[in-house]
Amino acid sequence: MNRDHSHSGERRRRGLRDAVCVILLALAATAPAAGVEPTWRPVDPDNLVFLELQEGRVAIELNPGFAPQTVAQFRRLAQEHFYDGLPFYRVIDGFVAQGGDGSDLGELSDVPLIEAEFERAWTDDLPFTPVQKPDPFAPETGFIDGFATGLDRAEEKAWLLHCPGVVAMARNDSPDSSRTDFYVVIGQAPRYLDRNMNVFGRVIVGMDVVQRIQRGPADDNGIIRDDTAASRIRSLTLASDVPKEERLSAFVMDTSSKGFADLLDSRRHRTQRFFRHPPPPVLDACQVPAPGRLTR
Repeated sequence: MNRDHSHSGERRRRGLRDAVCVILLALAATAPAAGVEPTWRPVDPDNLVFLELQEGRVAIELNPGFAPQTVAQFRRLAQEHFYDGLPFYRVIDGFVAQGGDGSDLGELSDVPLIEAEFERAWTDDLPFTPVQKPDPFAPETGFIDGFATGLDRAEEKAWLLHCPGVVAMARNDSPDSSRTDFYVVIGQAPRYLDRNMNVFGRVIVGMDVVQRIQRGPADDNGIIRDDTAASRIRSLTLASDVPKEERLSAFVMDTSSKGFADLLDSRRHRTQRFFRHPPPPVLDACQVPAPGRLTR
């Protein structure tokens, strides 16, 4: 073997080892502190939806506490198989993937409109786990039952944040014009939409699948005009409608547990050796993982 080639190969191997070390250090820097044992809570089958795409399976947890009318209509449409076969027709890279029957674009629909459900009344008995105070878009942020939440104690109002993976209903200019079309946030958190949309769920498993949804053209607001080119919904099923012996169970991190509070603290105070310049002790609620898992 030529010595130059041998040295070149060794340099490549050494470079690969160095790159792997950097990746491992970065992963270690984002991991929770040792000893943190988060607990998990089961997801009510009535609040669990399985979205089957050609790209794979997505599990969504619904939130009737914040959007009862929206969740009720979404459940009914799922049980009627309304969404089966419909496309994700407006997909903007770095923003949202929107699917449904196109009623948001002015298509005719006889499905009832939904009143605005942008926020709910705050009560002290809600299981609020604080994250940051103040936040650029809210006096305070935290988690309620796994959902990143904004809170204004003076107004006694709480609302769900537009974090990646959030599921919300599309609408027109009228606040009461949501109907059928829904979207999933697939990019950076568009927090300017907080308190302006009916947020009613979040992806708990399958964001990697959502990220594979076919994008639309940037010069046409992400709208996919060729219906054959769009990613399609094979089925959208409420878990409680699946026979119990065939049903997958879902669990999500319990955000009211001490283990989750410890996780927040470890992410707020980055003390790992990886950091040459430790970041300030602030924490964006949308950058805190509250993952889920599916089991038989």
